[in-house]
Order: sequence, then structure tokens, then C-alpha cells
Amino acid sequence: MEIASLAQHQLDQATALSQAENWPHRLQDWQMLMTLSQGRAALRDGVVIGTALRIDYGLDVSLLNMIIVRQSERGQGIGCKLMSSLMDEAGDRELRLVATKAGVPLYEKLGFESEGEIFQCQGEIASVELPDEEISPARPGDTDAIIEVDSRFLAADRSALVQWLAKHARLAVVRGAEGGICGYAALRRFGKGHVIGPIQANSKRQAQNLIRYFAASLTGQFVRIDTDDGLGLMPWLEDLGLKSIDTVTRMRKTPKTDPRPVFGLCSQALG
Repeated sequence: MEIASLAQHQLDQATALSQAENWPHRLQDWQMLMTLSQGRAALRDGVVIGTALRIDYGLDVSLLNMIIVRQSERGQGIGCKLMSSLMDEAGDRELRLVATKAGVPLYEKLGFESEGEIFQCQGEIASVELPDEEISPARPGDTDAIIEVDSRFLAADRSALVQWLAKHARLAVVRGAEGGICGYAALRRFGKGHVIGPIQANSKRQAQNLIRYFAASLTGQFVRIDTDDGLGLMPWLEDLGLKSIDTVTRMRKTPKTDPRPVFGLCSQALG
């Protein structure tokens, strides 16, 4: 077994690994992640048996994700080796990840601490009323302001991610009294259907209106939202048809920043 850089031509194998775990990621979702990430693969006889990715959000934060080891290869320390190869190159950055229940013990051994739960909510969207305050589509010139808002909420520089979303997703914004952007959300294809996220808002009402803005055109379609358990969107999301099917855990190592809980992750892999 060897640890090597994950290459684009190996993403079919990576997709098969994630699908074996019943994760929804399509090949296109892996390709999107690789445009933003550094990847590692565990190889046995040239076959991918494990993966791990790291996204650097500016100089202060790195996010680890897509940490998978083939079931038949577990118990040999492969996951730890994959993570260590990426963590060693992260310098003194704060490390973040979102952990499945099965992954928590490994991450605790590596020094990560739990900081809260995320509800994974999904299903077919019911008929939704339009927002009760004005939500508008983002304009091309709004990207820098959205990056600033995102950074303020996440305490991390996700410029590359927001710029990708501006090109490949639909963005909607909440504007303040003077026209400045004070919140935003994104809609994009992911897994079995669509994901609404990130959702950055100053209040539950703003978050609900951002969700309504997109959901009103998605009646009957499969939608997913991953939301912090402390922000109170449940059971409102259940009324929209988005049932909580699982919870995952936010974890950090060597924390240096003060991120706010978010109404919607971009995804569990991207924070």
C-alpha cells in the first residue's frame, strides 16, 4: 500500500468508493471538489482503496473531507495515514472537518474536538410560498461583497469556492437598507438532485426567505440542506418536505478563529 496524490483519472474509482458508503457524490461532484482541493489516494497494486482531500481556505484554515477507506481495508491505519499526509502540509492552519458517526473516534485520536451537530435534511420539496421580503438574484458585480459576507460568517477566506459558485450555481442575496449585501444562498446540482447552501443570514427569517426563493421553483424535486442544529430551522424544513435523515459532527483542531453557526453548509465536504 502506498499514499500518492489523487489524480483526475482516478476519480471514477473515488466515486465508486463513496457510492459504496451510500454517499450521494457523482463523478461531477468529485470533479468540483478536486478543482478546489489537494487530494491523496491510498493505492494497493495501483487500485484506489482510500481517499482524503484538503481545501485551504486562506492562510488560517484548512478543511479535510472525503476521507474514505474501502471496508475490506479498514483497521490498518490507512485513514490515519491519509489524513496525516495532508495535515502535515497544512502548516499551522486551524483544521476543520465534518465527521460521520463512524469517523468521530479516528478524528478524536488525531486531536479533533467536537463542536456541534449538523442535521442532514433532504426530500422532495413541497409547494412553497415566495419570500415575504425581497430576495434578489446576485449580480455579476456582487461576487466580492458575497465573499466578504461569507468570510465574516465562516471566519475563513473561501474566495475560490464563492467564485466557483458564481460561475456554476445560482446565487441569491439579501440586501440591507442601503443596498449592501447582508446575506446570501446558493443553489446547485449535487448528488440525487439539488443542494441549497451555503445559506448565510443574520436571522432565521432571512434564511427561510432565501430557501423559499429557490424552493418555490423546485416543487416535487429532490433537495438537500445541511443545517446547524442550534439555529432552529427544524421543524420548519420538515414542513417543506425535507426530513432529517442523519446527523454529523462539526470538529476542529487547533482552533484559531471564531466562525458562526450557519443555516446551511455548502456541503459536508466544503463546510
